[in-house]
Amino acid sequence: MRSRSLTLTACLLAGASLACADDEPAAAADTADVPEGRLVYGQYMATVGDCVACHTRPDGEPFEGGLPIETPFGTLYTPNITPSKGYGIGSFSDEDFLHALQDGIAPSGLPYYPALPYPSYTKVKDDDLLAIKDYLMSLEPSDYQPPETDLRWPFSVRDLMFGWQELYLDRGRFEPDPTRSDEWNRGAYLVEGLGHCGSCHTPRNLAGATEPSKAMTGAIVDGWYAPNLTSDLDEGIGRWSVDELATFLRTGLAKPDAEAAGNADPSDAPTTAALGPMAEVVHDSLSKLALSDLRAIAVYLKDLPPREAPSHEAKVPEVLSEQDYVQGRELYVKNCSACHQDHGQGLQPYFPALRGNPVVNAEEPNDVLKTLLLGAPTDPTEAFSPHVVMPSFGSVLTDEQIATVASYIRANWGNDAPPVTADAVKALRE
Repeated sequence: MRSRSLTLTACLLAGASLACADDEPAAAADTADVPEGRLVYGQYMATVGDCVACHTRPDGEPFEGGLPIETPFGTLYTPNITPSKGYGIGSFSDEDFLHALQDGIAPSGLPYYPALPYPSYTKVKDDDLLAIKDYLMSLEPSDYQPPETDLRWPFSVRDLMFGWQELYLDRGRFEPDPTRSDEWNRGAYLVEGLGHCGSCHTPRNLAGATEPSKAMTGAIVDGWYAPNLTSDLDEGIGRWSVDELATFLRTGLAKPDAEAAGNADPSDAPTTAALGPMAEVVHDSLSKLALSDLRAIAVYLKDLPPREAPSHEAKVPEVLSEQDYVQGRELYVKNCSACHQDHGQGLQPYFPALRGNPVVNAEEPNDVLKTLLLGAPTDPTEAFSPHVVMPSFGSVLTDEQIATVASYIRANWGNDAPPVTADAVKALRE
């Protein structure tokens, strides 16, 4: 699964393939005069933006595009952004590239859909974006042509996006806050710009625009729950230290501070791991960043004022019935306890604790349910958390059984999260 915060940068999203301008063979751009250091920097900034995640389809070459993205409006296919002049971005000028990423306008003059996170990229400095362009132009060109994007009417009417941009696009570069430290400003620049963290962690309205009043309070992304990143003590990262958060960004694994978690023995502190799209972001992007940048990101996120995560559904009773408790216990002992232990304490570093685990206790159960349905990848190239190895139970347990065991886990050993319904499991399974 690829991260759904897209980086679409070509006329594919104008309603045609990248070959719409010239139907000529792939040709490499001339980057012989670009210093090696400039290419290395451009590659680093492309890594910050996690460009490869969306522009690489399964079994495809990096940056060739073709990854299908299902949206409420139809299916998008990510474009080829290799330097092919016929099928990629080889014919883009510097001005074309900046206009696309900062203003959301294609070389054809038509607007891009907000699947391309230009509302975030508009904050990025010209030179950083052009360094990315220099790096992309140094790659091997590819003549792969992704399928055409297929959106339902009226979303297929491109001109409507001019109105969307007038309403929701706040153009302009990032301005450092002179009252804050250089480290804080660096973190803000990375989070709000190329990192586009808010694209996943901020709820969107019916028009597909992020809601500024709920920035970083959590959202559903492709069935997974991107959690609250504000300093809220219950739903957010308020109990995490800067070092713990930076470590999580680098490794995908976290061990919240023992004292903050109320544990006298640090070895008993709960452990959590990046799951789903976040595991891929850690693997493809965050794990490759400089430690100073990861710490800057953590410093900025830790300073976000606490905001309660919006509730996506009505509150449900938090106490299990006796029948659900007995059935949940039986399912847990049979399927889960060998790894996660009898009381959910886990077995470090191989199996994370479920007791006190922030993912388990999240109000939205999506990440727990998706993990039960899909398992955790055994191939470390698919997720950056190599110690988290778990089989899929999607073909073993029914929707009712998965709901029952998930509810049991979320209500035991001090956990206090709402129960799960079989309908919620069925929706994610489908």
